[in-house]
Amino acid sequence: MSDLPAPAGVEAFEKIKSLLLGDMSRRLDETAERVEKLDDRLGDEEKFSISTGDALIDAFRRAEEKRPRALSKALAPSVVTIIRSEIKNSKDMMVEALYPIMGRLVTAAVAGAFRDLVESVNARIDALASASSWRLRLRAMATGRSMAEVALAEAEAGRLRRALLLERGSGRLFAIWPATEAGPQGANADLESGMIAAITEFATNVYADKGGELRMLDIGSGKVFLRASPRVIVAGEFGGELSAQREKRLDEAFLSIVELHEKDEEACTPDAIGGLLSDALTEGPARPKSKTPILVFGALLAGLVFWFSWEPILHSYREWRIRAAYADAMGSHPALAQYPLHLDIEHKDGRVVLRGLAANDAEPQGVMDAVARVADPYRVEREVQIVALASQTQQDLRAGETRAATTLQEAQSQIESLRSELKEARAAIERLVGEHDAPRAKLQRFIESFAVFFSGSDTLIDPAATAERLDELAALLKASDSGLRVVGYADEVGANVSNRSASRKRADKIVAMLVERGVPRNRLALVSRSTLNPIADSTLDMVRSRRVSFELPYAGEFDVR
Repeated sequence: MSDLPAPAGVEAFEKIKSLLLGDMSRRLDETAERVEKLDDRLGDEEKFSISTGDALIDAFRRAEEKRPRALSKALAPSVVTIIRSEIKNSKDMMVEALYPIMGRLVTAAVAGAFRDLVESVNARIDALASASSWRLRLRAMATGRSMAEVALAEAEAGRLRRALLLERGSGRLFAIWPATEAGPQGANADLESGMIAAITEFATNVYADKGGELRMLDIGSGKVFLRASPRVIVAGEFGGELSAQREKRLDEAFLSIVELHEKDEEACTPDAIGGLLSDALTEGPARPKSKTPILVFGALLAGLVFWFSWEPILHSYREWRIRAAYADAMGSHPALAQYPLHLDIEHKDGRVVLRGLAANDAEPQGVMDAVARVADPYRVEREVQIVALASQTQQDLRAGETRAATTLQEAQSQIESLRSELKEARAAIERLVGEHDAPRAKLQRFIESFAVFFSGSDTLIDPAATAERLDELAALLKASDSGLRVVGYADEVGANVSNRSASRKRADKIVAMLVERGVPRNRLALVSRSTLNPIADSTLDMVRSRRVSFELPYAGEFDVR
């Protein structure tokens, strides 16, 4: 049935409908679509919350990107109000979060102040020299603490500063003694009770497997003793250190406070807590102080004085004995009084030295023997020079003069001989210098370091340098009035006949160049040695063998015809 064509009237009606109501129908469809979208977003409370949240997020994001300053000013009052309200409503949570941090800050501040106090007290104690200061020094050395800490501990030992009774777990303060405490210390009682409760719970949880309880906190300037029951904690802050006996009585007082609170909370007043603790810390009747420490200290001090003064006393005694023996020995040898003699006692090296002058060996040795008998364990040494009598001295002087005159004559003869040798050596040097500077010697040195090299039959490798060196050679030949052999060489390439011809051409070319520079031809001898005496490897660079070298002739060589 659906495949049958519609009647013509229906089709016409639809066309008329679309013409008359087409725009309105389209708007209605769009409106229906928008209503469906709004229903999807705002149809119920859950959909409205989700859509509102998305819209707010988008709005905040756009405001943060485009208008951040205006967004901050608009939200600041609300954020501050919310934070204040949250702090007020979540006081316990804030306290639990901030107590550990504040506790560390408070501890650091207290420790810093205590260090300053310790340094100040140390400076003042160091200036004292009384028996009390020495007692503090000895106790500080024994305990490894500073003198100021020991002094403060003794000054405040056993003094109860404050007692707290608080609920375990929450840290709520039940009672504080002294009850009339005011000022900063009274104001931070709640803070301290919370810290103590938190630290106690932490220690209990950490060491639960060991069944231990936290019994004491060291706060630098004192100690906080803790005793806890399942419901309450008793904390007492004391200055200095407590003796074992006081600590035992303090344990009993803490247990009494816990029992009192268990029986009757209202009876556990600040005065009752303070009374129990004060009774526990009250000392018994004072006993007379023992003089034993003073006697022991005096004995130690006397021992130290004797120990440090023993060595100087022993040195003084030994020196007195040695000086007395030396004086007696010098009295027994009056002749020594005319000579400068003295005795030196060197305690550090453990020796006695007799120094000075004497006429003979016997008398100084007698003095040394007398000193050695009392000088033990020091060793006795002698540094005495023996001087002769005046007559003997004059004879020695005359003999010395004779020997000096003889030595002087010998020295003068040697000087004259040296002068002659020096004169001959100077003449020889002058001859050598003259020969070195002679024209023939200069010519010899020049030709030993000079040769002319060729690239071909008679083609020079470096014409300019060769011409310059030949100028020097011509000048030396003219100055020396000597003859010269001009020797041509060839390499080993080619036939012997061609090599001899090439070496001759090279020598002939150099002879012609020297003649052009004014050297007489009859003083030049041309020699062709072909491949004799090569100076290069025949398989590598034999070109260097193509050369002309020079030799001085033998005496009379140019006279032979």
